[in-house]
Amino acid sequence: MDTVTEFLRTFVEGAGGLALRMFVIVVPIMVVMEVLEGTRPFRAFVRAWARLVGRWLGMSEQAAAPTVIGFLFGLAYGGSLIVRDTRRHSLRRRQVFQMSVFLSMVHAVVEDSLIFVAVGASAFWIVVYRCAWAAAVTVVLGAVAVAFVERWRARRSRPPV
Repeated sequence: MDTVTEFLRTFVEGAGGLALRMFVIVVPIMVVMEVLEGTRPFRAFVRAWARLVGRWLGMSEQAAAPTVIGFLFGLAYGGSLIVRDTRRHSLRRRQVFQMSVFLSMVHAVVEDSLIFVAVGASAFWIVVYRCAWAAAVTVVLGAVAVAFVERWRARRSRPPV
């Protein structure tokens, strides 16, 4: 019985410590992002990103803010803001799909780049390669998804044989 008690105590201490560390990291980031979202420079950056990158990827300006947040801070930190903005702006499924495809390959570019730079890699090439690859895959999968949906709708609209 002593081993089980020790195991449970260790588990609760570890889980509680992890939850506290996550709280200490995530809450300040969410507060900073809320404050940052209301500033003109951030809104200007999001609009510029939406015009330059988002439009090319087929994303609306409403999808730009959560995409930028996920791009810079990662899915773990920006996830709740991504969900909130998706609901707040009533983004279409296609927008959410494209945002998810893009972010699945390029999330947390700042954190990951810093890790690779620490072991001697070039931050410029890491960021450029990841962004180019993510953009290309997003465009291709977006086109495939549109073709798939159109084909599915065409099949549904035909009367059964």
